[in-house]
Amino acid sequence: MSDRVQRLRNQSVTTKPYICTERAELLTDFYQSGGADNESTPIARSLAFKHILENKTIVINDGELIVGERGSAPRATPTYPEL
Repeated sequence: MSDRVQRLRNQSVTTKPYICTERAELLTDFYQSGGADNESTPIARSLAFKHILENKTIVINDGELIVGERGSAPRATPTYPEL
């Protein structure tokens, strides 16, 4: 196993999982800002999703060839309040 892969594996194994509230906070901010006022439910949900995608933290960790995380850090699990 290469040093890079070993380092990424160790990070994955040793990092403690936790709940990431970023998605819930972004969704709450959107609805509190009035961005969904006077919109139909499907349009409001699509605008909320757009807000999440435009403002979510992009995570690119050192040594990754395939990048991205579900939450704002490794092993962070986002909440989905819209479900």
